[in-house]
Amino acid sequence: MFVVFHQLSLPCMFAVVLALSLAVCWLLIGLVRVLVPLLGFWPEDPLPIRDSLINACGGLFALIAAFSAAGIWADAASARNAVAREADAVENAMVLSASLPPDVRSVVEDGVRAYVRDVLAIDWPAMSEAVPFDDPVYDAAEKHLLRAIDLVSRQNQSLAHTTILNQLLDVRHARIARIAASNAGMTWAQWVALWVISTATLLAIAICNSHSFRMQIVATHVYVLVVSAAYFAILAHDRPFVGKISILPTAMQSLLPRQGGQEARSALDAPSGHLSVKPAD
Repeated sequence: MFVVFHQLSLPCMFAVVLALSLAVCWLLIGLVRVLVPLLGFWPEDPLPIRDSLINACGGLFALIAAFSAAGIWADAASARNAVAREADAVENAMVLSASLPPDVRSVVEDGVRAYVRDVLAIDWPAMSEAVPFDDPVYDAAEKHLLRAIDLVSRQNQSLAHTTILNQLLDVRHARIARIAASNAGMTWAQWVALWVISTATLLAIAICNSHSFRMQIVATHVYVLVVSAAYFAILAHDRPFVGKISILPTAMQSLLPRQGGQEARSALDAPSGHLSVKPAD
């Protein structure tokens, strides 16, 4: 959700959030200025709505925002841990493959390198576009890993084979956690709750200050600025692999030779159509 917002630069993202918030603010101000006389109240008289209503609504907004932010930070930490575990397991598998017979070692090493290249060239761009977990685009990299796992599992299960197999399985487990984390983020229910509570609070502020147009403008705009900052912070960090503040594949890039790492970075930086990159054989 809101992937278009996530892919904006940070200044543009804040400007868009602020503009939308100001539009809602002026809509509510106009609504209050029109409805107050229609309901039989003098525009210059304070309305019988207590300021405690603003405090209650503001407290609820702070609570739901803190709850959502805590989930976002947990998702980001989980994603970083998954990337680190995956890179460590891939490196261990490459090192331990030296103990395999030459023919098996060649196939396993080529498969692991092809896996890393496809993770950089296909998986990361797909995650940056919030492609769903079950999309076939992720199969390109996984097939190399499954082929290596199948080959090693068919060998005589010595200690060396078992150790390498465990590392390859750790790569797959971390891969699944990484892709699952790329689809993490706030739910529709959380976004709706945030919007309803913040809009209700803004309406309460506009009503309580309806007797003074100048104070109504000042109070509502101060609240809009604060709420826009909260929405901006949540949007900027909502998806671990999407946007300008995202997890980079630095750990995976370091596992390839320099030339391969440069090719992967070039594919990762391609502006569009990068999901059609042909996977390594």
